[in-house]
Amino acid sequence: MKSAPPFNMRKYAVYIALIPLVLLALTPPWNIQLDCTVNGLLWLWCNLVAGFLAFLFLYQKVSVWIKSLLVWCFISCFLSRAPYISFTMFWSVILCAYYYVLCKHIKNWPAVIKAMQAIFFLVSLLIVMQMFGKDTLLNFGLKAPCVLGLIGNKMILGSFMCVLAPFLIYNPLNWAALVLIAFISASSGAVASIGAGLVTYVWKKHKDFRLHVLCIVVIASVLFAWNTGKFKVFGVSGRGPVWVKTCELIAKRPIGYGPATYKVIFPALCGKSIRDQQPGREWNTAHNDWLQIPFEVGIMGFFLFLGWIVSVVRKVKDPVKIAGVAILATNMAIHFPTRMAQSVLILIMYMAFLEEKEYGR
Repeated sequence: MKSAPPFNMRKYAVYIALIPLVLLALTPPWNIQLDCTVNGLLWLWCNLVAGFLAFLFLYQKVSVWIKSLLVWCFISCFLSRAPYISFTMFWSVILCAYYYVLCKHIKNWPAVIKAMQAIFFLVSLLIVMQMFGKDTLLNFGLKAPCVLGLIGNKMILGSFMCVLAPFLIYNPLNWAALVLIAFISASSGAVASIGAGLVTYVWKKHKDFRLHVLCIVVIASVLFAWNTGKFKVFGVSGRGPVWVKTCELIAKRPIGYGPATYKVIFPALCGKSIRDQQPGREWNTAHNDWLQIPFEVGIMGFFLFLGWIVSVVRKVKDPVKIAGVAILATNMAIHFPTRMAQSVLILIMYMAFLEEKEYGR
């Protein structure tokens, strides 16, 4: 009698990884709030297990940078200005770390590309239906939709499409679709992100057209921002003062305020002028992941995070992958993709994809 063949992790890893990614990517607008009522022995036990898994992660075959980052994030929970939130949310960091390990076992990357393309088709269809006032799924036929795409407002839609973009641009036709959706979303951040990716790709692949494409992208981005009034978003009544204050608070506490604490700490420390920018609205994110990360996990955490990114990206030779990195880096500088449940697993999978040496060669 023949024995059953051994379980092939690399064969099934892609399907195991895609299930939670797709489910989160299709999550509609959903208000979730941590109300600090989950407590007691079970909560304590779970967090001790999370700490154990952080140290167990040291034995995974991944970069020393991300190993150190995970342990530092756990230490940061003890130093947090809001330790309950940090310890509770640390579980999501643990899950992301091990999800990254799972993604590194993927060999069937064409299946991932197809899944991303299918998500893109779905979101594009929703956008078309919403533009013509025929969306009876998310907006119930409203002429002015309150949900754009499948997750939120124009800015969030633009950011999400930028997160999908690095997997989509292997098909040249998707470049045109992404540019069109970036303009439809009326998000200057999306336009700048896709433009940065396009310039990077041409810079690497078609050297004779470098300056031409660079000039076109810069002029188009500036004119778009000017015509839509987006420049004021970064002025004295927008993100500019928020970014400056965030930097000031980082300088005051270089060890960080604790993982996942920006949404509760910054509104309390930002000052009246920022709180009064838009009455009734709080700055729950910095709209800049490159600033929010050091705010939460400190200079050390940011250094480890950046070290991990650089250690991966410096080995990449494929111009399409490098263009994807440019899109994500720009998107992270203007939006908050690392704080969107729909985007996080896609970002992690892309980091694993960057380490795949065969695809795109």
